[in-house]
Amino acid sequence: MSATLTKGRGSMVWRQGLAALVLMLLAGCASIGGALDFDDPEIELLALEPLPSQGLEARFLVKLRVLNPNPVPLAISGVAYDVFIRDAKILSGVSNEGINVGAYSESVAELEVAAGMLGSLTLLRDLMANPTDGALPYKLNAKLSLSGLSRAIRISREGSIDLSGRP
Repeated sequence: MSATLTKGRGSMVWRQGLAALVLMLLAGCASIGGALDFDDPEIELLALEPLPSQGLEARFLVKLRVLNPNPVPLAISGVAYDVFIRDAKILSGVSNEGINVGAYSESVAELEVAAGMLGSLTLLRDLMANPTDGALPYKLNAKLSLSGLSRAIRISREGSIDLSGRP
């Protein structure tokens, strides 16, 4: 009789353990589902500042604002980007300097870049043929590599650069 009671208790403990395991797995799946509710970060071109040139190469400081609309911090391990002005690829660069953006926060990345000679000549020819009205349209394509994610995030943003000098 005591063997039957022990066997019954063991079976009940085993079932309770299995139920607890199933509940933990369901809770884990729910938290993974929350992680899948991920919004891509926003990226904005804040400034394009000239730096001292090196030989025939024009250099610029590109300032990018990265906004994180997620409840978890983002650890950006690398950035690749292209800047087009009037559809001419003017700037292209990469950086492996880490950028940390807190949850529901923003951070500014400063990246040094060289201007491409061919794109610059194309833009110059276009500006001579079609002078600007005070603003230049730009397009920014960026690829952000996040620590802990196997996929990169690609972002495209368009706007205009005001050349009028007015605030």
